[in-house]
Amino acid sequence: MTAFKGVFPAIVAPQDESNEILFEVMGDLAKRQVADGAGGFLVNGHTGELSLLTGDERRETIRTVRAAVGKDVPIIAGVHTQGLGKQFAGQAESAAECGADAILVFSPFSFARGAFQFAPEAVVDYYREATKLTPIPMWFMQYRPQTNLMMPRHVLAEIAALPNVAGIKQEVEDDIEYERDLVTIRKANPKLTVFAATDRGLFGNYALGADGCTIGLANFVKPVKALQDRIWANDLEGAREASLHLMPLMDAIYSPPSYRWSSRLKYALCAAGYIPTPNIRTPLFPARREEREAIDAILANYIN
Repeated sequence: MTAFKGVFPAIVAPQDESNEILFEVMGDLAKRQVADGAGGFLVNGHTGELSLLTGDERRETIRTVRAAVGKDVPIIAGVHTQGLGKQFAGQAESAAECGADAILVFSPFSFARGAFQFAPEAVVDYYREATKLTPIPMWFMQYRPQTNLMMPRHVLAEIAALPNVAGIKQEVEDDIEYERDLVTIRKANPKLTVFAATDRGLFGNYALGADGCTIGLANFVKPVKALQDRIWANDLEGAREASLHLMPLMDAIYSPPSYRWSSRLKYALCAAGYIPTPNIRTPLFPARREEREAIDAILANYIN
């Protein structure tokens, strides 16, 4: 069985001046991240501009990372459709064929219109049917409350217990909510892998309990892994120091609004020499001058 554990970068989609994907650069980035200690990858996540890629690009992204890191490094591939059926099944099947070990299902936008409050049974049914349409294990996501996509705990428990559900990307920012969710998840399915997904709240998430993380910030693997490893070694003081070291980078990239996160991250990776351009596809747009200056002011502390 594939082991999902550790730091999983939500890998970016490097682009040239015409916004074509630089697959060779992506492969080199994945190799670098494995060398830095990455335990696996999320490809075609929000950070990877999933909704802005063509089907061919999504498939080539999976193939590229798989070829770069070899057969033993686990890959989770994002799937985001507004319904089930042929489109969903096709994405899940092609993800498996291209080398993914699991898929991560992002909730349909329509769920934000009151589905959890007024039709929770429809949400559970959606995920139950989704598990039947994928030939590889499925992950799901618990969003922040601000998105109106945060699952109530009785829904969370039902989905966590479904067959073929292997893990959860847990993005809840509030440590109280995170802890209560974690208790619910562990009771519903003790074998479910729980990955922290709050870029600015890693210390609390790991301290409360996480099997790893999959976040955009983890494209900078070493400082994220330093925090993770110290928590796992029960070195609370060292973990706090690692968190304080990360905090300026966390804040420069991931302070509100969330619409700017991917643009700031790509600029930081470009400025650090990881990717050749910070280019990003519309309707996203590049980091503003003041954002670039804030990142430049602290970036030297994270490059080695």
